[in-house]
Amino acid sequence: MILSEEAKKLYAETFGKEKTRVFYSHGRLELLGNHTDHQGGVCLVAGVDLGITAAVAKNDDGAIRVASEGYAPFMFHLDELRLKKGEVGTTIAIFKGVLSRMKALGHKIGGFSAALKSDLPSGSGLSSSAAVEALVVHILDTLYGKGDMKPMEMAKISQYAENRFFGKPCGLLDQIGVCYGGLNYLNFANPDDIVVEPLEYTLTLKLVLVNTGGTHANLTHLYAAIPNDMTSVARNLLGVERLCESNLREFLSRVSVPCLAVSETAKLRAQHYFDECNRVEEAKKALREKDSFTFIQDVRMSQESSRSLLCNTYVPGQYEHSPQQGVDVANRIIGHGGVRIMGGGFAGSILCFVYPEDEKEFILNMAKYYGKENVVPLKIVEGGPTEIK
Repeated sequence: MILSEEAKKLYAETFGKEKTRVFYSHGRLELLGNHTDHQGGVCLVAGVDLGITAAVAKNDDGAIRVASEGYAPFMFHLDELRLKKGEVGTTIAIFKGVLSRMKALGHKIGGFSAALKSDLPSGSGLSSSAAVEALVVHILDTLYGKGDMKPMEMAKISQYAENRFFGKPCGLLDQIGVCYGGLNYLNFANPDDIVVEPLEYTLTLKLVLVNTGGTHANLTHLYAAIPNDMTSVARNLLGVERLCESNLREFLSRVSVPCLAVSETAKLRAQHYFDECNRVEEAKKALREKDSFTFIQDVRMSQESSRSLLCNTYVPGQYEHSPQQGVDVANRIIGHGGVRIMGGGFAGSILCFVYPEDEKEFILNMAKYYGKENVVPLKIVEGGPTEIK
């Protein structure tokens, strides 16, 4: 939802009354393809109708001033783009990362003040960090450039900020979902030429996000272990750099070969990768054929694979308020629909695909467990970050 008046009010309260411009960046949904992007795999991603709104005013003193509801305001100057102690994992790191990368690539940058309002649920897995990154890129490109940066360049700048400054070792899925919007099939086999194929969401299935609680804080080591495990299989068992350079048949022929450099967990995660890519291809076909039944089966198998092979549906020993608990609750009341984990996993949200006749009752019953504010119907939205005229 675009929160223009709320952002303008926060700006006036923080920086004083002056003319501002309003920018908006939405979050993203990973419909299918859990932890496939960093190995050159395929996935389905979409823009979603929740996001971040910013009231912005350009300045001439080279300062970046940011206010965001619920957080302490911060300020730095354009000659202070190096990270300071304690800034990794913070919003200031995202701003510095975007500015640093745009400057290095030859884009003109400059100062501005911004007040941010968000309706992205905290820790929901809708990629609030990617939404902020893309928002900052678009603000700078509009204020100091031509405002016509291509979505892929915007996504890669955003990913750089996420990896190098924010400190999260993500692939490019989140940033593409935010910067392109709509529903897209992605193929990451060639990192220099990522395939982005637009699709239509043709199914009658309704999308409902359930935020199960918990936090992503201090989980970076768990996220990083997944691509590291998959890469260990690629290099030590298959003799390639990424799993996309091999195939399921080759993997199965070598998976039982003793190798001290590859753990059993890593082998399970590689199995998930190959199976998940096949499910994405099948789900893509189901979307084109308006085949809700097959799509739901792929969603259910994806969730089971995340639980049993990828092992990212809860932090070991922390089942309460985990995505896995949310899936277990939802499966008891969703009827013929399907449920799966959202995003990187371990904490956060689940994505539910619900038949229209079941939607009202499903939302009502899930709200009894998690509260009305944490059970949110969603819609897919087109386009990337934009200025609201």
